[in-house]
Amino acid sequence: MASIEQSDLKTNQQQLVALIDSQSLEDFIKLYRESLSTLKEYDHVELLLRASRYGLLPFVRNILNDSSALVDTNCRHSSTYVSPLVVAIRAQKHDVINYLIQEAKADVNWSCDEKNTTCLYEAIRRHDLSTAKLLLQYGAIVDKRHLQIAMIECLSPKDTETSPIALFDMLVDHHPDLLDDISRKTALEFVIRRTRWSSPYPYHHLAPLLERLVSDENCQSITHLPILSTIEPTKITTSSNIHRTQVGIIGGGPAGLMLGALLSRSGIDSIVLERHSRSYVESNIRAGLLEQATIDALNEIGAGERLLQEGFIQRNIHMQFDGERITIPLRELTQGKVATIYGQHFVLQDLIDQRIKSGRRLWFDIESVEIERHDIADDGSSPSIRFIRCGSSKEEFILCDFIAGCDGVLSTCCRRSVPPGILHTIQRVYPFAWLSLLVEALPSGKELIYSTNSTYGFALQSLRSSTHTRFHLQVPLNDTLADWPDKRIWNELKLRLKPNNLSWTLNEGPIVERALFPIHASVTTPMQYKRLFFAGDAVHIFPPTGAKGLNIAVKDVQVLAHAFEDYYDNDQLDKVNNYTTSCLPHIWQAQEFGIYMTSLLHKMDISKDYNCDNDDLMEFNKQLQRVQQQSLQNSKTLQQHLAEMYVQ
Repeated sequence: MASIEQSDLKTNQQQLVALIDSQSLEDFIKLYRESLSTLKEYDHVELLLRASRYGLLPFVRNILNDSSALVDTNCRHSSTYVSPLVVAIRAQKHDVINYLIQEAKADVNWSCDEKNTTCLYEAIRRHDLSTAKLLLQYGAIVDKRHLQIAMIECLSPKDTETSPIALFDMLVDHHPDLLDDISRKTALEFVIRRTRWSSPYPYHHLAPLLERLVSDENCQSITHLPILSTIEPTKITTSSNIHRTQVGIIGGGPAGLMLGALLSRSGIDSIVLERHSRSYVESNIRAGLLEQATIDALNEIGAGERLLQEGFIQRNIHMQFDGERITIPLRELTQGKVATIYGQHFVLQDLIDQRIKSGRRLWFDIESVEIERHDIADDGSSPSIRFIRCGSSKEEFILCDFIAGCDGVLSTCCRRSVPPGILHTIQRVYPFAWLSLLVEALPSGKELIYSTNSTYGFALQSLRSSTHTRFHLQVPLNDTLADWPDKRIWNELKLRLKPNNLSWTLNEGPIVERALFPIHASVTTPMQYKRLFFAGDAVHIFPPTGAKGLNIAVKDVQVLAHAFEDYYDNDQLDKVNNYTTSCLPHIWQAQEFGIYMTSLLHKMDISKDYNCDNDDLMEFNKQLQRVQQQSLQNSKTLQQHLAEMYVQ
């Protein structure tokens, strides 16, 4: 009976979400009041944040009024720690913003220490002058970080009604001491460092900021004063085949595009080169299971709107061992965190669209990429990327401070630019492969099913869309597609996925895509060589059972972007030099999880690892695996650990 009640509660919460999405206020109020005593605190928080994001003020009012004893105005998301006010500011929902500040008395000085953001920071990022003024009116604290963000926005003009210089002036008017003579000099040097290698900024964007910063007194001692000439309108020089930037990024996949987006938010210029066409990148279908941290990162850079609307939220996953199915309640065990199925090609489409709209340089169809001078760190010369555009014979060059190698598992350019003996790869190869299938059929349920059968092996049912289902089958390593006709595929899926004592039907349909790929894990170190840095698949591969590839690529570039930001802000190389050391903990944690899931769910023949054919050894391994499975089935502690590792 308890499990039935729990299922009902989840259904109520999901119905409430649907009523917010459909803006059915009366039905929402009725169901919400009926569910008040049974919903968890994180349920209330999710509903309030969702209503705030969509700007639905009547829903926001009712949630706060009806659940005042359970959730308040300053509640925070379980992963990002953002408040309803921050969500409304990011979404530019001014009715909700005004209500939360003026009537609900939201904390205008909300901050996230880890990411160093505040409500005022978010308003400045969005050139939202009216919200910034309201925050200051209600006591928002201003410091030099906010002035720095306003300057970055002056260097990154957007198509908005408010000029970023108006935000800069507002901050200085409110707190004149921010721009005293000493900090004026520091601010001017900051602007010079940010613009020295970028493509020439439109001078009409830079001129107002320079006018406010330059004075006879502070100019005399500025270290980089000669560089001012490069941003004067009459002295900007360009060449048709030489391009300047701060970070050259090779590879327009998740790692490269995400790094470019993160750098843009910090006012750091970059150029992204991709060897394939835009249409190929945007249509190359790859699985995408996004952790909560990846969802948060996409939302933070403003590329998460379609994900929130179209992604398949996974509040639970199902694990099945020889027909015995259990549910791992991800959201419940992690206090509100979820995973979301959203194809990698959709993520790329969103990042590409955002970058092109912002005017940042992203070039497709690039051939013959070579990197030079990345291995000379001390002579003052710039690393160079040499390339040719498809259909052209003219060589072009990018001069930059750093190069990011995000060119994937093949790494056709970057890894071979490192001398032999520097990079070291360790790997684990499994004695089986996956047969991956895309089927034109309704998913048999809206949540992932991980299943293993001690006789037949592993199968996974995932979602591709409301009309297509993704399946994966464990198959012998040397099998070919010809070994797996449709009839055999459907028989094996039924044998491996069918649960005991449950009414469940496998929906069949035409198989529209099929592919075989071996399963292995690898890590390459170091992830850097002088001024060349690697991220994503270029330096690590994870067992797909853990679904960590894209998510760890995002973690890599978050570390790298933060290191570059520290360099350009503070002239410090410590974080840049420690990039590999900073990344390895999250990489190995993900490897451990992927290997655990793989050993838990696959029919393992470890005799091949030991180069022997020992029936006793096979039986020993089988019994150990069965104990692992039983432990997970019976232990809430183990289920919670799996849930936390799954959503991170």
